[in-house]
Amino acid sequence: MKKFLILAACGALAACGSNDPSEAPETIETDVAVTDTASADQMAGTYEATMEDGTVTRQRVNADGTYVDTDLEGNETERGTWRQNGEELCYDPEGEEGETCWTGGAQGPDGTFSASTSDGSVTTTVRRIED
Repeated sequence: MKKFLILAACGALAACGSNDPSEAPETIETDVAVTDTASADQMAGTYEATMEDGTVTRQRVNADGTYVDTDLEGNETERGTWRQNGEELCYDPEGEEGETCWTGGAQGPDGTFSASTSDGSVTTTVRRIED
């Protein structure tokens, strides 16, 4: 389920990008990876992820850095925290399972995007849905 959340956030990041090449972004160096408030607000929402095996999960990404995954019937399957780490979105579920980071692809014309774990072992297709 954590896989879904990461993908959702990656997709939101991809959707927030600008296509205007005329102005290069300003580089700001920092020693700490933090969740950017504007990005967190933009990423907040509900997403639907379809895993490679066909399993579909819904994920609510909150601007406060938390998330909740549910099945299609609304039963909670996972919850935890998320953070942005450069171009990756990292999810840390409650419990002993460790953090997993995801990288998202460009959003397609149908609004979906692919997301993969950092090691490439898991890929999913994600789309933002109405809240």
